[in-house]
Amino acid sequence: MATEDQSTMDLLRGSRITAYSLGLVSLVAGIVLLAWPSRTEHVVAVVLGILFVVTGFGQAAEAVTTHRAGSYWGLMLLRGVINLGIGLALIFWSSATFTTIVWLVGLNFVITGVLGLIVSFMLPKEMGRGSLLVQSVITIALGIVVMAWPNSIKYAAAVVIGLVLVVLGLMFLFSGYQLSKAKAVIVRS
Repeated sequence: MATEDQSTMDLLRGSRITAYSLGLVSLVAGIVLLAWPSRTEHVVAVVLGILFVVTGFGQAAEAVTTHRAGSYWGLMLLRGVINLGIGLALIFWSSATFTTIVWLVGLNFVITGVLGLIVSFMLPKEMGRGSLLVQSVITIALGIVVMAWPNSIKYAAAVVIGLVLVVLGLMFLFSGYQLSKAKAVIVRS
């Protein structure tokens, strides 16, 4: 029983740190995009690429370190690899048209949201199922909004992506807070 409790604590600790890290990186990237929306698509692509590489690496690392039978580590690893791949494409293919960049970012949000929906139904209610479900639906909706206007001007796309990142950052920070509360409940019991 003590081993199972320790395993759960390790999982919560890793998930909490990942949620806080993703939240902070997303929030900062969103604020940067909102502060300088008139920058060229190259700068936007590189900033977003770095965000997705950091996010993808963190998700893949968490999936590998928290790998246990019956967990959703495979989906987390898939999500991390997708984020890592899109991030590298944005960094090294930043000369692509802005429409392509917008589609890559929107597609990433939709895929991440769909994977989040799948994971949310695998989690017990006490582990933040509702929060992840809402986060996933919002992520899918924002991805669709981003992809709906691929030919929009750079300024508008940068503002939309910046707002998406700020919202996602705040949601990840809130998820980290909820995971901290879940950790406290497990420690007390």
